[in-house]
Amino acid sequence: MAGADTTARSWLIFRLLAAFLTLQFLWNLLVPGGAWPLSPVHYMNMAFDLGMLIGLIGVRSRLAAAYADNSGRLNMMYLLFVVGVIAGVGLLGIRFTSDAAWYTGHLRN
Repeated sequence: MAGADTTARSWLIFRLLAAFLTLQFLWNLLVPGGAWPLSPVHYMNMAFDLGMLIGLIGVRSRLAAAYADNSGRLNMMYLLFVVGVIAGVGLLGIRFTSDAAWYTGHLRN
């Protein structure tokens, strides 16, 4: 019973990570950035985004073995994984488009 509970919790964490990365990417892409934060804040935000991306990859590797016999869940997991990775890389990539984007994390200023 503990294995099924851990797998269900991992599936929930995986969906939350993918959803948060995707929604944060859309927010940073579409909403203009405001005032520039203090210097360490943008580094912490980048570390947080990178940590969530690494967490998404780690949880996916754990779930791939657990759902090897469930093709429907594997297909959904693959779709969420691809969208989440694109969003996570996009969050980090936006930072390199301009000085304002480096500090705010938003594409438009």
